Amino acid sequence: MTPALIDESALPHVRPTPGAVSDGAVGLRSATEAVRSAARAAAAAWAGIGSVLSAHGATDALPRAMDDAGATADGLASAGGAVAAALEAFADEVSTVRRRRRALLADVEELRARVAASDSDDVVPDEYRADNDDLLGRARRLHTRWDQAQEDLSRAVRTQVGGGSLLLPGPDGGTFAPPLLMVDLAGVAQGFDDALRLPMLAELAADGPGALEHWAAEHPDDARRLLDEPPAVRSVRRWWSALDGDERTALVTGLSAVIGNLDGVRYADRGRANRHTLEVELPEAQAAREVFLARFRAGEPLLASEVDEYERVLERARALEALDRTLAASTAAIPRSIVALTLGDPPLAAVAVGDMDTASNITVDVPGMGNSVADSMEAWTEGAANLRGEQRTAAALLGADRDVATVAWMGYDTPDMPPSTEVLGSAKAVDGAARLRGFIDGASRTRGWAGGAHVSVVAHSYGTTTATLAVARAPVANLTLLASAGIDARVPDVHAVDVPPDHVWASQSKLDTVANVGRGLVQLPGPGAGGDQPLDTGNPFTTNRRTVGVLPSSHRLNPGDPSWGARTFSSNDEVVGGRRYPGSSGHSATPAAEDALRGEHGEDVGYLDRGTSSLRNTSYTSLGYTPSGRKIP
Repeated sequence: MTPALIDESALPHVRPTPGAVSDGAVGLRSATEAVRSAARAAAAAWAGIGSVLSAHGATDALPRAMDDAGATADGLASAGGAVAAALEAFADEVSTVRRRRRALLADVEELRARVAASDSDDVVPDEYRADNDDLLGRARRLHTRWDQAQEDLSRAVRTQVGGGSLLLPGPDGGTFAPPLLMVDLAGVAQGFDDALRLPMLAELAADGPGALEHWAAEHPDDARRLLDEPPAVRSVRRWWSALDGDERTALVTGLSAVIGNLDGVRYADRGRANRHTLEVELPEAQAAREVFLARFRAGEPLLASEVDEYERVLERARALEALDRTLAASTAAIPRSIVALTLGDPPLAAVAVGDMDTASNITVDVPGMGNSVADSMEAWTEGAANLRGEQRTAAALLGADRDVATVAWMGYDTPDMPPSTEVLGSAKAVDGAARLRGFIDGASRTRGWAGGAHVSVVAHSYGTTTATLAVARAPVANLTLLASAGIDARVPDVHAVDVPPDHVWASQSKLDTVANVGRGLVQLPGPGAGGDQPLDTGNPFTTNRRTVGVLPSSHRLNPGDPSWGARTFSSNDEVVGGRRYPGSSGHSATPAAEDALRGEHGEDVGYLDRGTSSLRNTSYTSLGYTPSGRKIP
């Protein structure tokens, strides 16, 4: 069958505009909130009417009836808020799909122009068939994303559909009849309540940190909801900038667990809040651990029901101690701060190296299997510091801004090391991707950057599985994938991530025989010279890997393969500008940094260790340059 040359008809038609959808969300929130306010006002008016009624029971019955009306109005407003939130998410998807459609259409028109200018009489000349197939594939994936966005919105609306219809005032002055009835008051987002809570927190802050601590103790669910269902970042930014220094300090110390993680708050203040949390929680965790250790010294065994609690106490104490040591390495020239901290199971954290409030580029480093705050935070932060130092060196050579920041993001529960098989599945990557999306989006919105501009992601090992799932839905400027343990099939190729063309890079050392295991392949070095990436081409003269076993991985795609489409650079021994850069000795990211922290000096170096070719090349790609120093459009 003769293939057809792609044209605009192959692309999805996206009629709504982001602005119109966002306006609809605002109108829905306003209309349903007006119903709530009216019902509350009516209930307040009825509350005192009992004094003029003498019929038995009327004094109680009438106010109760109005309370029911108020509850119904509250439910309606909350349901409207949930649908409005879905509309806002849909507006973001509309923006992304329209942007990708424009880029795809430009590529389609460029291909059609090349075909028209060729001498071939074929509809699709052989030399353009691969390009045509690639564009058709991108069009199919864009159709899928657009269909999914519409289905997600439809599902969110259906969740709020009840049995009857209610006429609501529309934003144009008319009425509309959405059948929105409250199904579960506790389960539906109430974002507008959170926004109203910000001025209340400012009032409490005026009374000092004690008032905030008391409020959080008395209303733990409300405090938690500030993070689970946060106000709009722009609202937090305006609110925080309007506070005076004393009010900010009161919030930093009196509500540190919230402020330390609240997007829209200046990162310097988040760092102060999390430092305060560390100073309060560390001695408490050490004391809790000492209770168990005292029992061990006395020969008192743990009950079976106490083992899990002991392990949680031990993990928390070790995590907080690791963070304390990590911050102890902070200097004026290379400042460190904790910009996210949650003391759950396991504890999670993110440590910034540099000033996230002023940096022109923020690079988020995502770790792979076997990493935790307790065991890995110090070395992972050393890797982030190494990258920032190399970025500043590159920026000086390139004439770019040297004010950059990196983030050692230990923000998800990574898979356990083998013999656990967790690394062969995608469950922890999916959970981690949702958390990473939140951090990336929060950084962009806190800094006021649109579309992921100035935010880069560098991921290692299983972190590449997590990161690609995240940036499929959260735009970033640059993406670098080191020693990939495999990309999930939900991210079938480079076009599925929301990163500008040519800004996605991958690299694996030829000495690394572990990364491919995550992709389900047990491989040994092959006889061929090959390229700078370890690939089994199937050709004994060119391949540099030989596959000797296959494992059941759910993320088998290799970003370094031409079929996936990332650009590649070397993580092997290199000489650049007369300087020798050693390649990574194996799979680890920071073995030299780990040795140094133990006071040892080993021979191995890793992808993010100082002086390696991979660190040098990653510093360029994470700033939007090729390793040769050319600015990528």
